Amino acid sequence: MLIGIVGKPSSGKSTLLNSMCMTDAKMGNYPFTTIKPNRGVAYVVISCPCQKLSESCNPRSGKCEDGQRYVPIEILDVAGLVPGASEGKGMGNQFLDDLRTAKALIHVVDSSGTTDEEGNQSENYNPLSDIEWLGLEIQNWIHKILFDNWTRVSRKLEQDPTKVAETILERLSGLGANLVLIKKAIQLADLLGVNATKWDENQQMRLSKELRSLLFPMIVAANKMDMSNSMTNIAQMKENYSDIEIFPVSALAELTLRKAMEDNLINYNSKEGQVKYLIDDNENNRIKVVKAIEEKILNMNGSTGVNQVLDYSVFELLNLIAVYPVENQNKLCDKDGRVLPDVFLVEKGTTAKEFAGKIHTDLADKFINGILIADVNKAISGDHELNNGDVMKINTSS
Repeated sequence: MLIGIVGKPSSGKSTLLNSMCMTDAKMGNYPFTTIKPNRGVAYVVISCPCQKLSESCNPRSGKCEDGQRYVPIEILDVAGLVPGASEGKGMGNQFLDDLRTAKALIHVVDSSGTTDEEGNQSENYNPLSDIEWLGLEIQNWIHKILFDNWTRVSRKLEQDPTKVAETILERLSGLGANLVLIKKAIQLADLLGVNATKWDENQQMRLSKELRSLLFPMIVAANKMDMSNSMTNIAQMKENYSDIEIFPVSALAELTLRKAMEDNLINYNSKEGQVKYLIDDNENNRIKVVKAIEEKILNMNGSTGVNQVLDYSVFELLNLIAVYPVENQNKLCDKDGRVLPDVFLVEKGTTAKEFAGKIHTDLADKFINGILIADVNKAISGDHELNNGDVMKINTSS
């Protein structure tokens, strides 16, 4: 699963990537520091069922420490987006091409107002406008993919008007669309039963907006929260965009803390926003910086916001739950004896049979039932909806 980091140049996208993934993507306070997309792996932390076992689990990916499972999430930092990107301005075409496989977007906004809409140094720029135009650029990009040559495409619908969703899917399959999502977008755009061959520009844009929201759900990381005017601007963002989750963030502070921990200067719990000093040296410049971050950010806001942004993206925005498949229901292991080797993040509402299909199509085709492993093992049918933290054995016909 891939989550994209987007925003205008100089907003702190690469710093956020580095703070999440401890990568070394180039950072700078000038436009288009990032030219090619940077990738990294971050981890969401969840409670592992191994806490109830006498032996430790053996994750195939990520790790497990003290009953806390670290589940890998791929993060992509793409080239900066500027107004007009959907028409190719700036790095627009490259950005939008890189965006295709993302399941959700973290929009990094420079909440300090010290960079303009193109990432140039500025004074008193209103960062609220960044939220509006970036969403519109992605909407326009989808509109262009879908409705360029629509007159020609829609001729098919004159023969069979019931195939609207299927026709749209042909155009948007490269964006990860599916029929269920497209039908939902058509309904939300109030276009059910409206002749698609006669949709006007306003109707087309309504559909493109709904498709954007469903294909690329987005939250805002209001970066540089510790700078002057930032918290005032963030309060205005929340007031004006109550339908978007907006998190105050300091990506640079998070990166500084993680590097200090990497160098054994501190222990740092990102989720709790807690620091424990491993050296007692108030003259050490790095310790001075950490104490300033603790005083100005952690004590006032509870965290740098970075961990919260990632958690919200995975578990709220994408509405994912963790499910553990096993082959031996008594030892909770696979055929090689590895305990709880895998954990899958799947959409809430996923059924047992659908989950089997995510592991391998053969498992869904030959599905008989599942064994839900808890205090008492329980047989479940294919249409049983799974819950977060479920451990399940899949029984098949062969």
